[in-house]
Formats: sequence, C-alpha cells, structure tokens
Amino acid sequence: RNHRHVDGHVSQAGSTPLGLAGVTATWWRTELEPFANIVRDGSADAVLTAHVFNATLDPNRPATLSGPTITGILRQELGWDGLVVSDDMQMGAIRKAFGYEDALRLAILAGVDMLTIAQQQVFEVGIVNRTIDLIEGLVAKGSLTEARIDESYARIGAFKASLSG
Repeated sequence: RNHRHVDGHVSQAGSTPLGLAGVTATWWRTELEPFANIVRDGSADAVLTAHVFNATLDPNRPATLSGPTITGILRQELGWDGLVVSDDMQMGAIRKAFGYEDALRLAILAGVDMLTIAQQQVFEVGIVNRTIDLIEGLVAKGSLTEARIDESYARIGAFKASLSG
C-alpha cells in the first residue's frame, strides 16, 4: 500500500502563473477512477496531495489547498474517510503564492490531516514549533476550529492504530 496523488498529477503539463504545476488543459475526469477503485476496495492507507493546479476542480487553489478537491471530490464524492497528507508545505510556489500561514490554514480547511514539512527548498530552524504556533494562533483567532483539528487528530489516531494492528 502506498500514498496516492488524487489531483491530476498523472496528466501534469506546464505550470500556472503562480509557478505551480498545471493540469487544467490535460486532465480528464476518468483519472479519478483508479482512486474510486482504491477507496472502494480499501487498498489505500493514506492519500498524498500535490500542489497541482487544476482549474476544472478549483479555479483558485492548487489541490493541497483546495476544499473542492479534498473535501468535495476525495471525501464526499469518492467516499475517502482516511488520512490525507500534504505534499511539502515549504515548496517555494506555495509559500510565494499564498504565504506560509495562509497555506497552512487553507490546507487544514481543505481537509488535510497531516502537514509535510520537508525542509528541502527552504531550511528554517524551528519550523515545526513555528508551524504549531501558527496553527494555534489560527484556532485562537477563529480562522480554524478546534473541531476541525479534532477531526484530523482522530484520523491520525486511526491511522496509527492500523499500523500496530
């Protein structure tokens, strides 16, 4: 079992003005069929998003930050109720186009449960603690709810339990 990209990564061709990989012109809805099959037969442990822009799915945001893609298609249409993991939140195009704090907020609101911080393109000492502080601040400001954080916590717990099991 492995992680899957559910946003059209297969048909990637070119980039958007935001510097993100763009698949709008090459994506076909049939690309969702393998994911529907994987969800239906229970063969995935987690789903990995990508920072791919597909205006057909969301005209404003790449998949990792897109509620219509993650919550709408993946969770509601395809029925995935398991763990969703983001691609690297430090990728330059994401940070540049949305800013780190807003990208975190959008990813969590979209339905991402675990945020990947790979330190590949941008190395920042203390990034994990800063990320935690930013998310706590978003909850304190009301930009994210504790209930939304609890949803992800429950999915992460279920995922961890399945590993020991």
